[in-house]
Amino acid sequence: MLIEFSVENFKSLKEKQTLSMESANNIHDLDYNLIDFKDRADKDYLLLKTAALYGANSSGKSNVLDALMRLKKLVKSSHNNQKGDELPHEPFQFDKGCVNTPTIFDITFIHDGIKYNYGVSYTEKKVTEEYLYYYPKGRKSQIFERQNTDEFKFNKDKEEQQIIKERTRKNVLYLSSSTQFNYDKTSKVFDWFDKTLNGIGPKESPHLTEFTFKKLDNNETFKKRIKKALNVADFGISDIKGYIKTVPIEKIKDLPPEIKKLGISDGELKTMEIQTVHELEDVEGILPFFLESEGTKRFFSLIGPIITALENGDVLVLDELDTKLHHSLNKFIVELFHDPEENPNGAQLIFTTHNTNLLDQDLFRRDQIWLTEMDPKTGSTDLYSLIEFSPRKDKDIEKGYLVGRYGAIPFIGDKKILKEGG
Repeated sequence: MLIEFSVENFKSLKEKQTLSMESANNIHDLDYNLIDFKDRADKDYLLLKTAALYGANSSGKSNVLDALMRLKKLVKSSHNNQKGDELPHEPFQFDKGCVNTPTIFDITFIHDGIKYNYGVSYTEKKVTEEYLYYYPKGRKSQIFERQNTDEFKFNKDKEEQQIIKERTRKNVLYLSSSTQFNYDKTSKVFDWFDKTLNGIGPKESPHLTEFTFKKLDNNETFKKRIKKALNVADFGISDIKGYIKTVPIEKIKDLPPEIKKLGISDGELKTMEIQTVHELEDVEGILPFFLESEGTKRFFSLIGPIITALENGDVLVLDELDTKLHHSLNKFIVELFHDPEENPNGAQLIFTTHNTNLLDQDLFRRDQIWLTEMDPKTGSTDLYSLIEFSPRKDKDIEKGYLVGRYGAIPFIGDKKILKEGG
């Protein structure tokens, strides 16, 4: 479960910006939108199940999610860096003082009943600072601290960690390196990034379609849930059929368009074909999946990871939830996470959207709605919560947002673009 994430000097996020999933103390409605959780130290947490990010195009809302995913990627892959390899450093570009300074990430989360706090600062050349703390008994305890790239402090397992430190290159996260050497206290944190924190972008992704199909193909319970979701979504689909097989490479050019190419292994091409079944009035209609509507394909690619997140209690980061989906489907997805029966394990959904119909205080608490606005003077992004404006429970927040009461909307100037003159 994510508690809080902060980012500084990443893309348009110049100053430190923080997304918090902790509930606000002054809001006492929609309690079913909260995860009421007690950790191993018997400390109580009230965390948000969902957070929606709104803002104009190019305001930086996607950059907040990109930052989370960048941190995940660094943790998962930096140990592969060889000497001289560069880290993926994308600092704020409109201030020369930021270009050669570190990007900073800080994240706090709960994994296996224990609270962790991890942070890292880095440039394209090296990791400058890094730390990991945990709270196994309710009090902050250091696992490691790293300063000036190669200065480390260890309060636990000092001999083991000293050996790992000597094998950690300056362009590698110690969290990643120590996990590769099977250090158990960092391996658990690595697993959270690897398995629990997951992201989906706004574009159609063949691997998500493959993921969903493989899950329903191998798990009858999962298939029933997929079919039920498709039925609720009213696509007219009663069943999904398909298969995965391999074909000789020489036959690649002859493949019909409904066959998806998944990859080559041992001289053969792995392929997948999916068909949807429609129960019509007098006949069972079978349609190749690639002929389905773009909305159907998008929903199918999303619903597999969504059901998986709900089953496992994952944190799902979804950029542009409303892409190709009707408002009712957006709401349906959000309500899955809010429903205690559908979400018994504390899964969280963090998403960006332009769908203002979701701005409803019967659907969201005020602390679940976040806004991004670009400063026209500096080009930097400001991230803030709707609770800063304290709208009353009876306020129409969609209307307030559209008229600019909370900021985070585009300013449209002269609408005449074809007339001559300046």
